[in-house]
Amino acid sequence: MVEREEDNGDERHEVPRREELGEPAPLGAPEPVVVGRAPRTGGAGWRPRPPRSGWWLLVIPVVLVGLALAPTFFSGLKKTPRDRVGISYGGGPFEGVHFQRIVDPGSNLFFNGFFDSLYLYPSDQVNYIVSEQQGARAQASPDAVVAPTRDRVQASYEVAVYFKLNTDQLRDFHEQLGLRYEAFTTAGWNDLINDTFRQQIENALQEETRKVAVADLVGDADLLVELQDNVQTKLTQRLEDALGAQFFCAPTFRPGADCGDPTFVIKKVDIPTSVAQAFEDVRTSEIQIETKEN
Repeated sequence: MVEREEDNGDERHEVPRREELGEPAPLGAPEPVVVGRAPRTGGAGWRPRPPRSGWWLLVIPVVLVGLALAPTFFSGLKKTPRDRVGISYGGGPFEGVHFQRIVDPGSNLFFNGFFDSLYLYPSDQVNYIVSEQQGARAQASPDAVVAPTRDRVQASYEVAVYFKLNTDQLRDFHEQLGLRYEAFTTAGWNDLINDTFRQQIENALQEETRKVAVADLVGDADLLVELQDNVQTKLTQRLEDALGAQFFCAPTFRPGADCGDPTFVIKKVDIPTSVAQAFEDVRTSEIQIETKEN
């Protein structure tokens, strides 16, 4: 008889693993995978991830607003060229138009203000030329000032005026004349000079030319210089009377110093061809008589 071993549950028989027996795993058979939670490291145990900070929710709107306002800010940055003086006026969407300051020529970059205006005017010497020559005149076409002499001969003048803007009275000039003509633009400045200088030059020249005869005007150099000086004096006075202040000074003017008179120069005097020919014939006849007598 074969005796059977009884299993009373007190002892458990475990099957040894192949690694313990030193036997290799069957070819192609995968190792059994034991699924379980990885052991925790450290004694603190698992901690929940902290919530993300919301600071970027505030940074993004600030950046967007900054980018939107950047063009407005940079448009308020101004500087003046070396040959221009600036006058600044405030007057954005929330304030009335008011004078702020005068900016010297050649200033560094500065913040003029949001939506504030900076008007530029010439600070160096300005030349106003009336000439019949191409490229040497202020007008687009040949031009001259015509004035009658005492003996009713029409004399034609080519003249020039050299001056500087009186920057000591720039605010009054801008508010009385600059805004009306938009003289801070090239076209507006030319219109202003034509309407002011041209009329006063014509009046002064006609008044002084009526005092002399055409023969003296053509043949007397000293008289021509005297006429030029008289016109210069009258021109300064007439400009001041017409504009209400001495807005135009001598070409040597410096801010804070004496204004002086704009320089007036007669460049050329022409008389009608027939009159000139008559003077030439008379002079030729005189020379012939003197030659015959000699």
